Amino acid sequence: MTADAKTPWFIDGRTGETRTYGDLLADLNRSPGFVQPLCQPASTQDALREIAACLVSDTELTLFDPDFGERELAALGFAKAQLNRPACAPAAKLVDLAALQAAAAGNSTARLGLFTSGSTGLPKLVMQSAANLARSVKVSPRQAEAIWAFAYNPTHVAGIQVYLQALANGCSIVDIFGLDRSRALDAIKRYGVTHISATPSFFRLLLPADQALAGVRSVTLGGESSDAALLERLRPMFPAARFHNVYASTEAGTLLMADGDVFSVAAGLADRVIVRDGRIHVHRSLLGEFTSGDTVTRLSSETVGRDTETGNLKLENREQKTTGVDGKAEDPQFQLSGFSSQFSTDWYDTGDVVDVVSNEPLRFRIVARERDWVNVGGSKVNPREVEAVLEEFPGVRKARVIARANSVMGQILCAEVECSGAPPSEPSLRKFVATRLQPFKVPRLIRFVDKIEQTRTGKVSRTHASREATQGTAEGG
Repeated sequence: MTADAKTPWFIDGRTGETRTYGDLLADLNRSPGFVQPLCQPASTQDALREIAACLVSDTELTLFDPDFGERELAALGFAKAQLNRPACAPAAKLVDLAALQAAAAGNSTARLGLFTSGSTGLPKLVMQSAANLARSVKVSPRQAEAIWAFAYNPTHVAGIQVYLQALANGCSIVDIFGLDRSRALDAIKRYGVTHISATPSFFRLLLPADQALAGVRSVTLGGESSDAALLERLRPMFPAARFHNVYASTEAGTLLMADGDVFSVAAGLADRVIVRDGRIHVHRSLLGEFTSGDTVTRLSSETVGRDTETGNLKLENREQKTTGVDGKAEDPQFQLSGFSSQFSTDWYDTGDVVDVVSNEPLRFRIVARERDWVNVGGSKVNPREVEAVLEEFPGVRKARVIARANSVMGQILCAEVECSGAPPSEPSLRKFVATRLQPFKVPRLIRFVDKIEQTRTGKVSRTHASREATQGTAEGG
């Protein structure tokens, strides 16, 4: 199917509101060259429209999460008054569908400022080129037949990469980000979704697999570590789908793909993505520009001026000004304050721990983030391993395992469990885990909750236990 002006571009899974590619082009051409350099979108549709405007204008766009408050913005070095103010790009031009698709496929000099999820502290800003973000985009007549579910936060890298793939092929997008299970399943069926890319947390939301979505041809999991057990639980729900795992980050974009849970490095990246000391390392040539700590990169008054005739903001300079702690200009690509512990010469340590399956060729499973491991009485525990076992118990939809300080053990494990029906008894669940894992991996505290807390990117939050999860009586002291 070849896209034209009547092809749906955006379908709101909540309301059914539909905007066509013709509508999008009309919006872009109504004020050609005008963008919002610092954008805090009110909706997914607003975010995707601004991204399209940035791509075709070859400008810069920094995206702020809709729930960033004034205090968080101030901590990041921005003020609410700076956001969503129009600016005139240097070279205004009308755009057609072919040019829009080409820009989404990487034919653009635009740059996007994206914040990391901030799961362990203040979010960090990374400037990514559109070409780097489009590195994994595939364009073909077959790709153009897809109808994509949009299940990611639109201001973060995973959502943008799904958008670029859809936009480059003129595909329709069905927004289901933030919907509950019933409404998400209804939208997938109602609008004929064929491709879904989402976090494992989102796919667990869709369980149990009590209905088959035979129209879905491709299921991609990304954003968190997954496992073979989850894939097997999903297969009855998507009987006609091919399953993929994707490894991507705000810092580097998409790097690895797998049909199961075992990854290999693509031939073209073999010398730039390596495993060292049991962790994934990425060459800086694949990275965006970091800003962190004392090194702050932003669209300031030096790059955004005001047009004397219209009063609108105007992009005067594509070159970013970066100021270090001593006030001197620095190169953000190499002055990476706050990331020094993750860099060794030209290599970025992602912190993702892997289990190597084979060395020639290199194949590995991604186990967990190193920072997420818990030290229980001197023994390291991967929370994801314990969660996977808890999620094997009938009726358990999702689990979160976190650490709680303990005067004797240093840390103990606590678990929150979300069920699809009536919860099981705590002793039966603990006994189930004890038959499959070593004693120090069995959670001392188990709490059944209505909903497990997630980050703004749709991942399981590991920064804070709920108040209920850290209260109660620990089994066995």
